[in-house]
Amino acid sequence: MRFRETEECACLFCGGRDGVQVVARDDGGAAFAICASCRKELMAAWSSGVAEPKGEQSYSDAAKSIMAEAAAMTEEQFEEKYLSDMIDRVIFEYVRGYEQTELDGGAMGLLSIMTEKSADVVREHIDGLVDKGLIYPVSGKSGWYGADYPFVDD
Repeated sequence: MRFRETEECACLFCGGRDGVQVVARDDGGAAFAICASCRKELMAAWSSGVAEPKGEQSYSDAAKSIMAEAAAMTEEQFEEKYLSDMIDRVIFEYVRGYEQTELDGGAMGLLSIMTEKSADVVREHIDGLVDKGLIYPVSGKSGWYGADYPFVDD
């Protein structure tokens, strides 16, 4: 196999564009693109001897409840009720802007700069938002979170 860095295409598995490499097979088979995050997960699965396919997205009961409630609220009502804390609001808006995104990598540094808090403080808020159901861990993608809520005024 030959690997070549590219910015011209997205990952075959997740659609991400960070650290994408094109993998050309030696046997002449079709080449494919894979991002750094998916390569890391794939290598970990292979090295552990257990390569499980990514499952369907699952939500906690708290996330299901928040999603149902959010669908009947305006964005302003939602923010008033759930996002009075500035750090929580920044994290939620960042994740919601992408619908699903990785927070363990470069985003953590960016969130630290945006909130003017340490990565540990930001991590505590992320964990709190997950516990409340405002953001959810993305199934099969370590360090990724989602917040894809439709509001009445969207």
